[in-house]
Amino acid sequence: MVHFIREIYRIEIIGITPERFLNVVNRRQLPLFNVHCVGNRMFGFIAAADFPSLSDAAQKAGVRLEITDRHGLPFLARHYRKRLGFIGGFGLFCLVLWYLSLFVWFVEPVNVPETYAVSVSDALNDLGIRTGVFISSVDGPLLERELEERLPQFDFIKVSCMGCNAQVYFGATQRGNGTVSEKEPCDLTAAQGGVIVSVVANEGLPLVEQGDVVYPGDTLISGVFSNEGGKNTMVHSSGEVTALVEETFSETVSYRQTATEPTGRAVNIHRIMAFGMEIPLFGSPPKGNYRRTVQETPVTVGTIPLPFLLRSEQWQELCYIEKTFTAEECVAQAEVLIDGKMQKCHYKEIVSSDTTVSECNGGIRVTRTVTLLKEISQERKLLFDPLPPSAKSADEP
Repeated sequence: MVHFIREIYRIEIIGITPERFLNVVNRRQLPLFNVHCVGNRMFGFIAAADFPSLSDAAQKAGVRLEITDRHGLPFLARHYRKRLGFIGGFGLFCLVLWYLSLFVWFVEPVNVPETYAVSVSDALNDLGIRTGVFISSVDGPLLERELEERLPQFDFIKVSCMGCNAQVYFGATQRGNGTVSEKEPCDLTAAQGGVIVSVVANEGLPLVEQGDVVYPGDTLISGVFSNEGGKNTMVHSSGEVTALVEETFSETVSYRQTATEPTGRAVNIHRIMAFGMEIPLFGSPPKGNYRRTVQETPVTVGTIPLPFLLRSEQWQELCYIEKTFTAEECVAQAEVLIDGKMQKCHYKEIVSSDTTVSECNGGIRVTRTVTLLKEISQERKLLFDPLPPSAKSADEP
């Protein structure tokens, strides 16, 4: 890189005693480098500013120096100084490259189930997280709060911009109430009752063991413990407590329901998303009761992606009809609804499950009682520093 910034001469050493010249250069520590031979000819490289220092050494050694080539940015700048079109084009290229780097080229939702793909895409598009918007307009913390309100089915949402890529992480990685800083002391308490299966305490003092029965609010891992000197110490408890918990899920589905069915009429819309704008190609959103499916395709030139997105939408018209379902169909609908509720419980394993079906009020009621292996700990902040044993009153038992 240094050699590219500086102007460098490639010189030929002409004479019958080039070895004597190299000895003189070495004794005087002159900055001649990369000396090599091509056939019977000897060449070397030196910075243009240092070239005059070789003249005395060449005269003393009886050789002649001839510049055969020039390299470096200053030489190229002088070579192209009269070619204004080249200079202008290069400057325009750099300007365009800088301008394009200000935009989001890719939006990548991470860990999104297929059933939520459309709702996630709509939420990101409505909140301004899409291809072609300015990177400076992506306010991560604000967008995370707005996405959590729009998409309550996710416990954890993180917006991150790296270069021209915007990544939105979805998941259920938050544990406990999430209100205790890592620097603050806290206990781990039971979020719900159950039978303890295992206790892993990374920080803090475990107060329960395998087989114990706990109730909501019971302390599982304490952030307060006494050291050898009898002084109480408070830490930020961390660990994992799994338990067998019993939960009941119920859903009632009516025999007669207002359902929607496609009429067969569909409207196709295509648009280009670029630089924060929507450029319509053809079609416009219809009014009425429609179901929409979305497909987004990045625009590329060969294998090089461009900051454009081709968005194709198909709107299928729906009509409302009164429909009577059979008992089996009602049970299947209730099972799907119960499965959706169970997915939000973030359990590790289903140990046992029992389902009962009964008729009620012109419909079917499905009740599922399950025993789950689940992580039940949650953080509870310690609001005061308990007194050490030595500070208690002598009257206290």
